Amino acid sequence: MRIPRFYLPTPYQPGAKVSLEKAQVHYALNVLRLKHNRPVELFDGQGVQAQAQLQIIDRRHAEVEIIAIDTINRESPLHTVLLQGISKGDRMDFTIQKATELGITTIQPLFTEHCDVKLSADKQLKRQQQWQDIAISACEQSNRNHLPTILPPIPFTDWLTSAEHTQGLVLEPSAALSLKQLPPPTNDPLAILIGPEGGLSEEEVALACQKGLQPLRLGPRILRTETAGLVILSALQTLWGDF
Repeated sequence: MRIPRFYLPTPYQPGAKVSLEKAQVHYALNVLRLKHNRPVELFDGQGVQAQAQLQIIDRRHAEVEIIAIDTINRESPLHTVLLQGISKGDRMDFTIQKATELGITTIQPLFTEHCDVKLSADKQLKRQQQWQDIAISACEQSNRNHLPTILPPIPFTDWLTSAEHTQGLVLEPSAALSLKQLPPPTNDPLAILIGPEGGLSEEEVALACQKGLQPLRLGPRILRTETAGLVILSALQTLWGDF
């Protein structure tokens, strides 16, 4: 039987009782239909999880009583950073969700030259929170105890200005290097630059290479923006991660 998991970023103490948030209560009681005293798991997003019991107070209120605390490391040995050109609709949401399941460490959304998504400052904050909520749900589902960092979206030029020489990869269909020829990464963070639906411009690829990213091809086929990064992450986890 799968044990439901809830993200509660608070210090855990055996015997302590912690109230669930309104949305969590709705999910637990109305979606999962959990019963009183049902075993659940908590995690704080920083590597600590706890075994607990659900205590139903009424239809709108519930809390969890902490039974035992564990520190379980399920993080990949690879420190990966996804530099993702922001895509339209739910494609970006899908990328965030699946990259989290695959063990991504950090996600930096980017406004690139061919990016069709325009967001005001207020909408950027809301979208970043939405992406963080998606990552939280993906951690609950995949048993991750560490939340990946979802950074505020920035223009590609700002990333170039702030980034120092970076170990990483940038997708380029005409590149000579394939995944089979890729040398093992060092212990430094490994960046993966993926363009939006329209891809990256030649200038963006060239500038990324100047920062240390290596051009990489993924065979003769062109992958969608929401597919490409996940394919690379899966391959890297197979080669040098924990797959």
